[in-house]
Amino acid sequence: MDEQLELLKRLLGMDLFDISKDEVLAHYLKKAKNNITGYCNVDELPAEYDDTVVDYAVYLYRNKDSVGLMQKQEGERSASYEPGIPQSIRLALPLPRIKVGY
Repeated sequence: MDEQLELLKRLLGMDLFDISKDEVLAHYLKKAKNNITGYCNVDELPAEYDDTVVDYAVYLYRNKDSVGLMQKQEGERSASYEPGIPQSIRLALPLPRIKVGY
């Protein structure tokens, strides 16, 4: 099993031997990596950021039902969502590269 997928399952409290959601989890890992490489403006992210990719995949998976929401209120409870990559994840990433000329 891929190390990132295993860590993702552990963080989500899933059984490591249950493969029924592996395809969906792999999708969120790929989406997290693509979003982060786009944000950092790099083609490849160094391996030292693999755990940060997993952290963002956890965030994406747990908040999949609130994509696009900025704020939600149910009765007296309300919640606000950060647009894009949460600040806690961005702070763990390298600064975005600025490409000048092509």
